Amino acid sequence: MALRVCLVSSIFLIFLSLPQVFGGGETLVLLDNLAIKEAHSIFFKSLQDRGFKLTFKSADDPALSLKKYGEYLYKHLILFSPSAEEFGGSINVQALTEFVDDGGNILAAASSSVGDVMRELANEVGFEIDEEGSYVIDHLNYGVSDEGKHTTIVAESENLINAPTVVG
Repeated sequence: MALRVCLVSSIFLIFLSLPQVFGGGETLVLLDNLAIKEAHSIFFKSLQDRGFKLTFKSADDPALSLKKYGEYLYKHLILFSPSAEEFGGSINVQALTEFVDDGGNILAAASSSVGDVMRELANEVGFEIDEEGSYVIDHLNYGVSDEGKHTTIVAESENLINAPTVVG
């Protein structure tokens, strides 16, 4: 859980600069459950304030689709459904990689209980998610609220680089 909070917090900071790059637009948000929408309401509100039109759906909704009549319905996709074993409707890893190849943007959050579909998507874009139950651990830069596992990682602002956003 601490890893998820850390990842989502990091992703939030990255996503704040996306409107300058992508200019908002139709965004599909796939959730494991609706509690995630409430738990991250500040994040979602900040996106809406920046011009993103968010459509929230359950990750296993049987009517899910990225396209209609050959046209994409969304410019962006947020996957806050790390434990999903598969997505509903016509969304699968092949559809997601095609979406990215055609210029779509995906923001995906993972956790220590990541599902097979997220693991497969990660492999498609060049990184590997370890076995279920694995954590990122840093014994030197962990948060004060960490309960001894050192999985809540804190990065000091002076250690962050000012790098341009990579798109493409």
